[in-house]
Amino acid sequence: MGTGLNQGFHLADYTIFVGVLGISLSIGLYHAVTGGRQRTTKEFLMADRRMKTVPVALSILVSFVSGILVLGTPAEMYTHGTQLFMRTVGYCVACVLSGLLFVPLFFYLKVTSSFEYLEQRYDSKVLKLIGTTSMLIGNMFYMGLVIYAPATALEAATGFNVWASVVASGVIATVYTALGGLKAVIWTDVFQAGVMVTGMLVIVIKGVVEVGGLERMWNINKEGGRLIFFNFDPDPTQRLSFWSAVFGGTFSTLSIFGIGQTSVQRFCTLPTLAQAKRAVYLNIPFLIVVNVLSSLVGLVIYAHYADLKCDPLRSKAINNANQLVPFYVIDVLNVPGLPGAFLAVLFSGALSSLSSSLNSAVAVTWQDILRYFFTKTSERNRALINKFLVVFYGLLGISMAFIARLLGGHVLWASLSFAGATMGPTLGIFLLGALVPFANSKGAICGILVSSGFSLWLSIGAFVVRPHRSTLPTSTEGCSSQFNASEFTENFRENLTQFFSGNLSQFGHKQLSLESSTKMNLVDFSGTSDGTASGLGRSAHSSEIHSFLGLTKMYEISFLWYCAIGCLMAMLIGTFVSLITKSEGERKTDPHLLIPVFYHICCCLPKHKREKMLRTKFIRSGLSETSGKEHQSNLDLKADGLPIDIASAKDEDLAEQDSGFKDDKLSTSVESVETTNTINTYF
Repeated sequence: MGTGLNQGFHLADYTIFVGVLGISLSIGLYHAVTGGRQRTTKEFLMADRRMKTVPVALSILVSFVSGILVLGTPAEMYTHGTQLFMRTVGYCVACVLSGLLFVPLFFYLKVTSSFEYLEQRYDSKVLKLIGTTSMLIGNMFYMGLVIYAPATALEAATGFNVWASVVASGVIATVYTALGGLKAVIWTDVFQAGVMVTGMLVIVIKGVVEVGGLERMWNINKEGGRLIFFNFDPDPTQRLSFWSAVFGGTFSTLSIFGIGQTSVQRFCTLPTLAQAKRAVYLNIPFLIVVNVLSSLVGLVIYAHYADLKCDPLRSKAINNANQLVPFYVIDVLNVPGLPGAFLAVLFSGALSSLSSSLNSAVAVTWQDILRYFFTKTSERNRALINKFLVVFYGLLGISMAFIARLLGGHVLWASLSFAGATMGPTLGIFLLGALVPFANSKGAICGILVSSGFSLWLSIGAFVVRPHRSTLPTSTEGCSSQFNASEFTENFRENLTQFFSGNLSQFGHKQLSLESSTKMNLVDFSGTSDGTASGLGRSAHSSEIHSFLGLTKMYEISFLWYCAIGCLMAMLIGTFVSLITKSEGERKTDPHLLIPVFYHICCCLPKHKREKMLRTKFIRSGLSETSGKEHQSNLDLKADGLPIDIASAKDEDLAEQDSGFKDDKLSTSVESVETTNTINTYF
């Protein structure tokens, strides 16, 4: 091993790192003084709905990719192998489903907040507020995580105070988001996407060269049992399997790309439906590239230390697997510029995710809650209120970073588990409303409350009990001949974050040995020679109680299934409650709020046959009673590829549409044209 930690940062590292932060800030300043200067809520929150396809696609990507993924995915590859990589298949499936089903649904409505759909579909402000509140709470914790993670890496590499770094990154993201609005966020995301991909590519190339070539790197990982792609065991208590990675990845990604506020807000900034679909589909190759690179980083790190027969985890050089990437960069790749490039990658992921979260939180807060209290306020003052909201949420995110250490443990594991627990039920009520015509607000509310409670209980229980802590084997035979671990890592371990240490001893948990048997015959390498492991443990008495209650097996369900479980539970409960509470007086569901499933299922039929089937469904659902010249003109504009903005005059439009549903005087010709244009919105 090298002595990178003693060498410290070079001028090139500081130049790259500071340059990335400076460019990000300057983009926000540029959009603050150009165009409409962010003087309207439409421009500030929706970029005037005139963005370009590729920038929006990249913005959706980096909103999904954060410093948590950059640190967590390589750690996963190192400790558990490549099985999680198969979630890439789920990502691709989710992008296709999102483009086919959800993009037309939301694009037709021209929403600012995705939760506006819930109010229109279920005619329930309560349900909308439940979804909004859930999203804002999840966003709050997520912002703290994405700020804190890269700050700890910077402290480990340079000794720069972690809290100063937290404040600096939080302030930079808040400033350019508040000044430049969504335009600044999207264009900054484009720049940061380039930084992230370039940085990871440089690390992979340099690492492969160091280890002796791509073939040698692959063979070392194969010999070490890291290449695991097709574990077809259907047992849901398997930590990872092909099924959990693919199906779990599909559900979790669908909740982000399909109904997630960040994605919906972005593809609704595009002027035409075709562009909106294309922006989502472009994320298929983008996600493949990012996942391949981040996985290769983990395989390169394993190949290097396996070749030395000196695992930095077992040798106590680092405290947790999520320290592997910064440790490797500083230890092995410490040539001028590379450490700075790596930290730029981390901070780019943090800034992009943070700015996206800030803008999304503001959009939801304004559109779903505050705008009703400022109906007589001028448009310029409304935009100013939104800018102050950005500052408020920025300060809140920085504050949450200060308590992020309480989460501890594996970053990726915690992120996916809690995200799945909250996003699954929300995805469930969106699918319930879009797929089940008779679903009502009573069923949706019961579905989301019960499934959210169950999902959170399952997630928190698993986080406390911590099953699946065994990992793939490594060696420390060569450590004594390579370096003195205690001497080399003293400063590193002192500076590296408590956030990655997994130490929650303040809660009274004791360190106990791991359970020795798992389905994949994995062995622990993060403990001491006597088999003890750091992190959360369970007392014998606690284990007996859990075993007696049968909860241990429940908590062993893979975290990748959480989103799917929450989604399906919400749909089943919502359907059942809707059936038993259905009344004759309920109004018919507007077909525009439903997804034409049969059209997509019968894709083998000729297009004119499918259109005829869809047209019949719309007419039977009451579309022939729909009037409103303004509603017709909106459809015509969108069919011509021109931008429209329904959301800016939502109250007036809804009033006109509601009265229009009762108009019986539509001519047959107008009905035919409207039905055809409505069908066209789904393609």
